[in-house]
Amino acid sequence: MSYRPPACYKITDPAQGKRILRDAAKALSLPREVWASRDKLGFASPIPAWLNGQLAAWADAAIKTALADTPPAWRPLLDKRLAPGGRFDRTRMQALMAAAWFSNQNLRAAA
Repeated sequence: MSYRPPACYKITDPAQGKRILRDAAKALSLPREVWASRDKLGFASPIPAWLNGQLAAWADAAIKTALADTPPAWRPLLDKRLAPGGRFDRTRMQALMAAAWFSNQNLRAAA
């Protein structure tokens, strides 16, 4: 059985995200400026933009190299990741990590 927070903790107002954390900050008597602040925004990693931009050729080469040694069941998954994604798309990064892992496995097997 999995834990599920009570329904009262569900977000009813999108402007009041992270309700549990805000309530905990209030309970700890932190100042209102801390728990009511809306200027805390998430950080988007620049890696997807790099892999679709200035590092695209390098990423493509690494993925294509790994495709030759990848088990057949994985090839369609990696092959799809050669197409550039959106600004927050992490699939090329995941494919690059899988390609690095497969390449490393092949080097170990050859040693």
